[in-house]
Amino acid sequence: MEQLLALAGALIVILLGIVGFWIQKWIKSTDALTEAISDLRAEIATNQVTVESLKQHCANRCTMIDGQINLHTKSIQENSLDIALLKQSLHYESE
Repeated sequence: MEQLLALAGALIVILLGIVGFWIQKWIKSTDALTEAISDLRAEIATNQVTVESLKQHCANRCTMIDGQINLHTKSIQENSLDIALLKQSLHYESE
């Protein structure tokens, strides 16, 4: 009976050691994952700031380009009108 209890005790200690080993590995991997998640959050925050900066730069640039396009459109319309008037006056002069 003593030998059986000693064997059972030894098995329990071995099983507890194995369970403890796996729990320790699980805790280490959980800590590593937590650290990786923290690093990813910091990287995402940095990238978000960069993206917002790029969006603002693009919006400012688009506003400037839209203004230039509007000026060019107005100039083209004025030139088209002048050309039409010149064509009309040349047409009347040739008749």
